[in-house]
Amino acid sequence: MTHANYNRRFRGNKQGNVKNAPQKLVSFELGNVNYAVPIERVQRVVKDFNPYGFLDNGQSLVRHQEELITLINLSKIFFSSRSIADCNYLIVCTLNKSDRLGIPIPDMPKILEVSEASFCEIPELYRQQQLPAVIEKLIRAPDGSEVFYLNLNLFT
Repeated sequence: MTHANYNRRFRGNKQGNVKNAPQKLVSFELGNVNYAVPIERVQRVVKDFNPYGFLDNGQSLVRHQEELITLINLSKIFFSSRSIADCNYLIVCTLNKSDRLGIPIPDMPKILEVSEASFCEIPELYRQQQLPAVIEKLIRAPDGSEVFYLNLNLFT
């Protein structure tokens, strides 16, 4: 009888922990500002890439493993960002089945684990200051820093 109660008690705790499992994000820094994207949307991180096909809007392309990847224009989306030439890494994200989006960054990204409670809305007064729509939420990281959460669906 004690054995059955023991299993039931811990089985209930196990199910409760699944609901509060931390979310994993890929975090990177641009211009002293931290950003994050969902890890399940990150296909790979590439080191040393060669962009080509620059458009007037600042976007360009890169070919990696026979796949064409569109690079975003950092200066249109991220504050105080560097040029693509200053970036050594490329975060390749999936947008849909056929499109890939590349986010060029200067340093190796990090894995960030946060709970759902760490997410909060961006204050409306701050959002009115021409904040790009792709910046959807604000995250309080475990180290106390603030991280902007990027909704990749809004890049299209």
